[in-house]
Amino acid sequence: MAPRTKSSVSRVKERTQEITRAIAEPTPKDARIGRSRGTKAIVRTGGLLVGLAAMFALFIIPVTDFIEQREALAKKTAEFDALADANEELQNEVNDLSTPEGIRNAARTQLGYVLPGEQKLSFAKTPLLPTALPAQWPYTMISSIVAVRTEAVAGSGSALQSHLP
Repeated sequence: MAPRTKSSVSRVKERTQEITRAIAEPTPKDARIGRSRGTKAIVRTGGLLVGLAAMFALFIIPVTDFIEQREALAKKTAEFDALADANEELQNEVNDLSTPEGIRNAARTQLGYVLPGEQKLSFAKTPLLPTALPAQWPYTMISSIVAVRTEAVAGSGSALQSHLP
């Protein structure tokens, strides 16, 4: 009989068995990478550094980028909300100025426009009087009275009420 040629399936099967045997067999001591303790320590340190670099690249950098992007997004969202509010106020002002009453009110407040038959009254704000007095006898009593009256006016909410006993 003539020798049979092996099929491709049987060749792959034999090659796989050879590779499996080679992997399963322990590596001879003279073929090992780390023969001495120093070499083993260097290989382990290198592996640890590669692992740490991979962890840093896969976890730390993306997390910090995510946090920075989240903060930037929050800032831009706040800016957008502020601009949307300002835009809404401007649109309300445009709507008010598109009516005759709105135009009249704007002319009164911005230009001092007065309708025929009306009289314009201007009130000047009264300046605040100084309350810093010397720290000597007659002035200490006056300073105390001014402080009590100021607290009473601030507490009542009205500056026109009399606070005399």
